[in-house]
Amino acid sequence: MKTHMFTIALRGLLAAGVLWLLAGCAGLPADLAPLPDAAPDREQVLADPAAVRGETVVWGGVIADIENTSGGTRLEVVARELDREGRPRESDGSPGRFRAFSTGFLDPQIYSQGREITVRGSIQGTEEGHIGDYAYTFVSLQADAVHLWPRRPPLTDRRLHDPFYDPFYRPWGPRFGPPGRINAYSWF
Repeated sequence: MKTHMFTIALRGLLAAGVLWLLAGCAGLPADLAPLPDAAPDREQVLADPAAVRGETVVWGGVIADIENTSGGTRLEVVARELDREGRPRESDGSPGRFRAFSTGFLDPQIYSQGREITVRGSIQGTEEGHIGDYAYTFVSLQADAVHLWPRRPPLTDRRLHDPFYDPFYRPWGPRFGPPGRINAYSWF
C-alpha cells in the first residue's frame, strides 16, 4: 500500500514539475504568430523580388532610423537573426537592412534608434536608398504588426564577483580588495 501511495505521489510531483517547466517557456508574441512555413530571406528577395512579392515574413532587428509621414511610419531596421521567441539576437552580424512601412503612427521617442523590434509583414519588393553616402538596396515590407521589445537589462560587471577573475575572492566572508577598498558585493 505504501508503494502504491508513493507511486501516485511521485506521478503527481512529476506532472506538476512538467507543468511548471512548460509554464516558464515563453513563446512567440501573439501579434507575430503564426510563423510562415517557408519564408524567404533577404538574399532570396534581392535575387528575384517579383517572385516573392506578397509573401509573409517575420523579420527583426535593431531600429536604425524612423520617419513619420502623412501615410504612416517608415522604419529602417538592421536585420538580426531571431531567437525561438522571435526576439532579435544580440550579435555583431547582420544579413543587411530592410525597411518596414506601418500605416499607423509610431512615436520616434518610443521607437527610437537602437531599440529591438520584430516585424510581421508582406514583402513589397526592393527600393534604392542611401546609408550615409553609400547607395544601398533595401527590401521593403508592409508591416501588419510591429512588436517593440523591452530594453534588455544592463550587463553586470563580472569582475566584482567572479572567483576566476577576482584575485581577492573570499567565499567565506567579506572581501577586501586593494588597500582601503571594501567590495560592495561581498557575499557573491
